[in-house]
Amino acid sequence: MRRIIIMTLLSLLLGAAPAAAADAVEQKAARHYRAGEWANAAAMYGLLIDRHPQRTDCYARAITSAAMRDSLRPAAVTEQMMLLHRALRAGVPVDSLIISVGRESIALGHAGIYERFLKAAAESEPWMSRIVDAALLRYYTARRDPQAIERYARAMLAGQPGAPAWLFALADGQLGQGDIDAAARTWLEIASDSAAVRRYGAPTLEWRSMVDAGLALRALGRPDSAATLLRRACDLRPTPYLKRLLLDL
Repeated sequence: MRRIIIMTLLSLLLGAAPAAAADAVEQKAARHYRAGEWANAAAMYGLLIDRHPQRTDCYARAITSAAMRDSLRPAAVTEQMMLLHRALRAGVPVDSLIISVGRESIALGHAGIYERFLKAAAESEPWMSRIVDAALLRYYTARRDPQAIERYARAMLAGQPGAPAWLFALADGQLGQGDIDAAARTWLEIASDSAAVRRYGAPTLEWRSMVDAGLALRALGRPDSAATLLRRACDLRPTPYLKRLLLDL
């Protein structure tokens, strides 16, 4: 009986050793990352990827650590792409990886890492171009860069003509550049397609955007264009508020 107890204890201790070692590596990686010790952080997260090849957070931190460590941009991008390819081979979801890299880069105050990573990813893996274009559109929208918003909205529309989400983004970019006429034309293009909102989904979001666009045109002194948009929104989902707005126009 005593022998069985001893063997059981030894088994438990030996089984706990690898887990403890893994925890120690993770703690060291996080500590180096928080301290800005990028070479050590990159190395530690590389070890964690060896042990956990499907952990998105490890790839994201390895990518940002490599970018922060290397002063020469080509070297950083080369390593980032190696990590991207490794993540793809391990079956890591692309969207999750992109979101994680963006979150880590922005948290570090170096959003440019995310931007460069996305552009390099599209060059390295052309099949990712639309995923990257959509991510860059969100990124530039958050940064309020109207020229880039227009550029990437048009890129998305090239693959999905007439999609309200991309048309609203295009109008946002045009308005941000002060081109009210172009923004009004884009908004009216959405209103002219009575089935667009339903065809491309997300009706609540698109309906809300249509109402906001109508209000913006009214505030900009374009009552006729505003009425067209608000009338379309009212056709899709009538509300007492919209009906009152239309009576005032």
